Amino acid sequence: MLKNVCVLLALVIVLVLGCQSEQETIRQAVAPKASTPLKASPDYRLGASDVLTVEVRGQPELTKTVVVRPDGKITLVLLDDVYVLGLTVQEVDDKLTRLYNEYIVNADVTVSVVGFNSKRIYVWGQVFRQGDQPFDGEMTLTDAIARAGGPNQRAETKSILLTRAGKVYKLNLYRIVIKGDTKDNVYLQDGDQIFVPPTVWARVGMALDNIFYPFRNLFAFLFLEREVEDVW
Repeated sequence: MLKNVCVLLALVIVLVLGCQSEQETIRQAVAPKASTPLKASPDYRLGASDVLTVEVRGQPELTKTVVVRPDGKITLVLLDDVYVLGLTVQEVDDKLTRLYNEYIVNADVTVSVVGFNSKRIYVWGQVFRQGDQPFDGEMTLTDAIARAGGPNQRAETKSILLTRAGKVYKLNLYRIVIKGDTKDNVYLQDGDQIFVPPTVWARVGMALDNIFYPFRNLFAFLFLEREVEDVW
């Protein structure tokens, strides 16, 4: 009987250590990279509260950082109000170039997004930094999890849930990282919600914690009393 228990215990230990090793590999692969500024994708369309920097080469007095107002307009030197809501960065660049050409010969305009405030995605569950993230128009599942600090030690990486427009999809981060199958490394959309659930072992641990937590003071008192008795 004792031998069977020892064998079973050994198998459990091997299984747990194997899972921990795989989890560590995934955490390292999806570790947060060095912080780099977000850059608008070619398809990114401007929304209210986005922040733009507009530069006109050779005309430093025209360079300005502006916020897209709720009415969809920005205000620039010489041009006053310009409607940009729903346009891509390239479309805004082309539009401002045409407008500035009425005042400047061969105007060279550069537009960049420096604040992504109109579109967000959300990452919850077993990651190091839960919450919303700015969406730059080109972000994958692994990008979002990396920006959330990566999966923590309790993460179930084989059953990540993506909620989009009321529908829920199951994605497998384990398969992406360990197997090299990138099918589940989907491109995200504005408003997507990602939930990284806990493993079975983590759920058991959390359940036990909820059961015994109310009695923590009693246990502490009993152990303290035993120590006092042992001393005396």
